[in-house]
Amino acid sequence: MGCLKKLFLTVTLVATVGCAALLILWMWLGLELIPNQIRDPRLIEGLSFDYIIVGAGTAGCVLANRLSSEPNVSVLLIEAGGTFGAASIVPLLSTAMQGTKYDWSFRTTPQKYSSYGLGDQQQLLPRGKGLGGSGQLNYMLHFTGIPSDFDRWEQLGAIDWSWEAMKPYLDQLWQWRRAEKNEPAQDGMNECMMRELTSDELYEPKQHYTPMLPESDDGVSITFCQQKQAHRKPRTDDVALHVTEVNPNESLLAKVFTEAPAELGRDYVFEPARYTIRNGIRWSSYHAHLRTAFGRPNLTILTSTTVAKVLFDETTKQTKGLVLQTSGSELSRPVVVSVRREVILSAGALQTPQLLKLSGIGPKLELQRHGIGVVHDSPSVGLNYFDHLNLPLFVTINVTASVTVDKVLSIDSIVQYLRHGKGVLATTAIAGIGGQRGGRHGVILFGMGSVDEQALRHVSNMKQETFRAFFPFYRNASQEGFLFLSTCHQPRSRGAIFLRDRHITSDPFFNPNYLKDRADIECMMEAIRLAARTVATDAFRKIGAQLHWPRIKRCANFGPPEGDSGVAPSDRYLECILRTSALTGHHPGGTAAIGRSSEAVVDNQLRVNGVKGLRVVDASVFPSPVSGTPNSVVIAVAERASALIRAGNN
Repeated sequence: MGCLKKLFLTVTLVATVGCAALLILWMWLGLELIPNQIRDPRLIEGLSFDYIIVGAGTAGCVLANRLSSEPNVSVLLIEAGGTFGAASIVPLLSTAMQGTKYDWSFRTTPQKYSSYGLGDQQQLLPRGKGLGGSGQLNYMLHFTGIPSDFDRWEQLGAIDWSWEAMKPYLDQLWQWRRAEKNEPAQDGMNECMMRELTSDELYEPKQHYTPMLPESDDGVSITFCQQKQAHRKPRTDDVALHVTEVNPNESLLAKVFTEAPAELGRDYVFEPARYTIRNGIRWSSYHAHLRTAFGRPNLTILTSTTVAKVLFDETTKQTKGLVLQTSGSELSRPVVVSVRREVILSAGALQTPQLLKLSGIGPKLELQRHGIGVVHDSPSVGLNYFDHLNLPLFVTINVTASVTVDKVLSIDSIVQYLRHGKGVLATTAIAGIGGQRGGRHGVILFGMGSVDEQALRHVSNMKQETFRAFFPFYRNASQEGFLFLSTCHQPRSRGAIFLRDRHITSDPFFNPNYLKDRADIECMMEAIRLAARTVATDAFRKIGAQLHWPRIKRCANFGPPEGDSGVAPSDRYLECILRTSALTGHHPGGTAAIGRSSEAVVDNQLRVNGVKGLRVVDASVFPSPVSGTPNSVVIAVAERASALIRAGNN
């Protein structure tokens, strides 16, 4: 009996020490020591800076790095939030940050043409609140657009923003060069390797990423593999994203996905997903750009502070400074800081137009209705609001190849990630992206076989009936399968953002008008049919793929097809499920778009028309969507903006 007691105490002690060690490691992962960070705006009251950047999101982090690289200029970076916790660096926990203090937690207005299966017909609009912005919440997909995206920008009035003009800035994002550039590396471009890390990196593994699933799972797994970098002499100021790619040789879902075009036809391009993940951790512009600027004496990072408005000289309309207040409180005494050269708004496509309007730049009648003095009548501020929509379709498979709730919650997965930065938590489960070459629609393979009902409904706002119709195996935590997300790359529906009142703490009215334009329905129906054809290919049938059409009461008169009859779903059924449950892709843009006329919000130098010393650098300047995820394009836009600003002031 004494031996059993000693054994029990020993096991308990080891378990306690182990848990404590993991907890300490977790806290350390989320700890950021920023020497030039301040949290109280009163500490800089009355001071003047050469550049002030509003918003430390994807674009703001790039601007802060590039502008502060000149030691003779002073830069102030202002962020409403603080630093994100440890959970933000774990790729699979992207959605776990939504609805927390790190999320602005916006909502759309009730939608007239869509979202019938969502609570109050509202879409949730998560936006990152803290250093790194939405780059700390997103799925880290790396996409740099296609030539027609940027040529379309130029056609819409964004002179000198064509594909040829943007290509140098898009190319410099890559940490490695693609094989199609015919730049061979010594051991072959497609071999996996880990580049030597600097001492401040979180993980220092000596081998490649390991599969998401244990080796015992029939050898079927999802894994990430860093492509080898072509040999080139790096610049001393070279800052780049770190891009990893799903390896089809080790991911069955990616392999099957990339094989499907052999049957679909040569016009279809299905590629493995690429991410900004490094050694199992999120690698956003915060990591790649802002962290490298920590400690620069000419860069001040002010957190937990909201910008209430931009101040202008009444005669010249030159930007004078900003009015600041402590985040979350209008009761705190306003603080004014001055600017010598420029204020740069990088608050994002949802909040930049709000700040412009509160500063007196926007539609005259709207400003007057809220008692805001008009600095410049700019009718386009807040208009041209676009976003992508995705329709999820669940597909079951009969092999072990996907992410499931059981695998995510297993102790082995947690320990593997905390110790080595590997395993299921080191991924986002998206295996591939594809579509017709030059087409307006496409599909995304999201390799999540089972989902937690409460968690997904929390981030999607789906009603219970809707969720269970789209995810019929919601009770099975070990269900193998994936989602096909059908999307329209170039939606034509446009919405708007309007002020609720004259206070920066009041959320504006966000109305994207999803699916208002009939062309978007037609486009997304084509994407759905592509998903169905893809599931029916031999490559997918070999893994037992079976698409489960959602059975929704309000759509019951139109479908779905019964069983595996091979009957195509009707257009009316597809339109019904689209208007019921298509979900935002979280890619808002266009609300302060570049244009050639004086009525455009910004000119082709991203300078706000009608005033001096004010620019906008974020997705709100996009004249039209990019044909995929916009995060990396935002970084390229910020790189170009930095070059324009520095060249103009030199």
